Amino acid sequence: MKTNQLILLLFSSLFLLSNCKKEQIGTDFLHKEWKVKSVTNGSKYLVPSGKMFREEAYILKFVNDSIFNMNTSVNYGGGEYQIISEGNIIINSGEWTMVGNTNEFQRNFDEQLLLLFNGAMTYSYTKNKLIFRGEQNREVVFERRK
Repeated sequence: MKTNQLILLLFSSLFLLSNCKKEQIGTDFLHKEWKVKSVTNGSKYLVPSGKMFREEAYILKFVNDSIFNMNTSVNYGGGEYQIISEGNIIINSGEWTMVGNTNEFQRNFDEQLLLLFNGAMTYSYTKNKLIFRGEQNREVVFERRK
């Protein structure tokens, strides 16, 4: 009887430990694709829903050890990054095309995203979430793309 209880306790513990959202270290996040969930700059802005002109809008892909792609709602975008130490990164982002967007909410979100996802930032991540934080409580949150 005690053996069964011990085995049950062991399996329960393993299950709980495997489901914890522990922050990971290193740069494994560079090998995954991430979708923007929100940006915060005093106020929190959620990703616009609905039809996007640009395929794969708001998807962050690290191309190599210094270049990333991240399209906005109507423009191709991306930039350069440099990891300066564990948990610290410098990002230079922008749009490569200049298509005008008539959807005001999407346009405002794109502007906030480009403003906030730029400069010296810290990063942290778990299995399914990647967060970049800058000065003055700036924050960009990504979810792992499946």
